[in-house]
Amino acid sequence: MRYFKLLCVIGFAMQTLPTHAETVDLPWYDNVPRSDYYERVSTPNQSTLEASFLSLFRNGSNGGLTEFYQLQTANWQQQEVILAASNANLGWGAVGYRHSNSNPVFLQAPHRYFDLHTGAIADVGWQVNLAQVYMTNSIHRRAGQDQKPKVNSDISNARRSALLAASEAWITENSEGVIVQLHGYAKSKRSTEAGRNADIILSHGTNELFPQETRLHSIQACLTALLGVNVLRYPDQVGELGGTQNNVAQALADWGKSEQFVHVEMSRGVRDSLAADRATAIQALQCMTGASG
Repeated sequence: MRYFKLLCVIGFAMQTLPTHAETVDLPWYDNVPRSDYYERVSTPNQSTLEASFLSLFRNGSNGGLTEFYQLQTANWQQQEVILAASNANLGWGAVGYRHSNSNPVFLQAPHRYFDLHTGAIADVGWQVNLAQVYMTNSIHRRAGQDQKPKVNSDISNARRSALLAASEAWITENSEGVIVQLHGYAKSKRSTEAGRNADIILSHGTNELFPQETRLHSIQACLTALLGVNVLRYPDQVGELGGTQNNVAQALADWGKSEQFVHVEMSRGVRDSLAADRATAIQALQCMTGASG
């Protein structure tokens, strides 16, 4: 019964979305109900999800996703946007896709209920057109631990997830694209001096030491100049929070595309500052996504 009620809420929310999102401060994502149950993604469902997302990114066909998502097409900022909210009895996240956006960036906030402000910061990037695709979670990353049997509801860490399926499909169609993933951490919980002193930790989600400078160096310089904070790179400058267990990072590493995955860990102070200052948040996201100012 609870799933039926939640599905009704999602249906109502999707039906009442404004046709012109210029009137909305945070478009759509805050209107997607938070799930209280996470369904483990089976191997067949993972294949179906990836094929469905690939069809969406390749030719705009979203029919395959209707098995798992409530879908709507809306006009926003004079662009057609496809919005997808996971069925509440699945808890597989929410996706926005603007096929007319030629900026090859997939912006992700997989822990919006745990890493405070990451969802709001990523929303700003989506609003100002810094990404072609945006995806966030619809259930707390640890909610599945209370289920029986337990399940990994961390969509950026689980062996299979809709986030992983969407990422693999998107990078297949955007071979030179960049996936930027936002996270947060507490300095007091860091195990190294470098970690405790860092304000932002950047990584490609791998322990590999690249022989040449990667995009991380440019992002580091850009964020340091903009924010005046201590920005470090993993693994050469700090030895923790490298995102090496991240499922998207591992997939891109398997394809030799680690440099196209940007894992951004922000301290609470940085997140508080960016959430309170929209203009600076936009500039910081431009640094992260490689967009021009």
